[in-house]
Amino acid sequence: MNGKRNIYFVVVISLLAITGAVSWRLYFKDYRQQDTVDINRFPARIGEWTATEMPLTDDVYDILETRNVVARKYINADGRAVYLLLVYSQYNRKVSHPPEICYTGSGISIVESGSVTIPLKDDRNPLAVNRLLLELRGSQQYAYYWFKVGDSYTPNYWEQQFLIATHMLKGRSHSSALIRVSADIVSGNKETALANIQEFINLIHPFLREYLP
Repeated sequence: MNGKRNIYFVVVISLLAITGAVSWRLYFKDYRQQDTVDINRFPARIGEWTATEMPLTDDVYDILETRNVVARKYINADGRAVYLLLVYSQYNRKVSHPPEICYTGSGISIVESGSVTIPLKDDRNPLAVNRLLLELRGSQQYAYYWFKVGDSYTPNYWEQQFLIATHMLKGRSHSSALIRVSADIVSGNKETALANIQEFINLIHPFLREYLP
């Protein structure tokens, strides 16, 4: 009897190991399936903010591993400006990587880094984001970024990867996106740059689930 139980135990463990190996192999697979969602439909006019497209080079697309990218400068009626970057894929988990990698590789210095929460007018839960103070050749800029997986938001890259894996295993949507909003610091006025970013995030928040499903 004990011998049969031992055999049964070994068989069960072996099946679990095979299932786990297949699941993780699927997770780490380099997906090249074409997205059916085009995020360039994201509104070019939001409230009083109107966008102009910022062209990207083939090298940038190669780094991002997708052309499903929105890179725009939005300007409002008062002349205030913010920059929006959206990187999205329904299948390739690698497109949403921390932008610090690109910053350091392009000569941009990260002067400060941390995390903040932003109160949202359309949601009782505040939005947790990463905040970076960047510098290039004497000019400074604030950048806020976070990740989206399905309907979930997180500022943490590894939590994003965990969410993608668990959503895949559960058969749920495991689309992933990087969302970044930034603004130049003009005449040393950091408060204005931060206020512009937070205002714009509140404006785009209702559109994120619709255009980045």
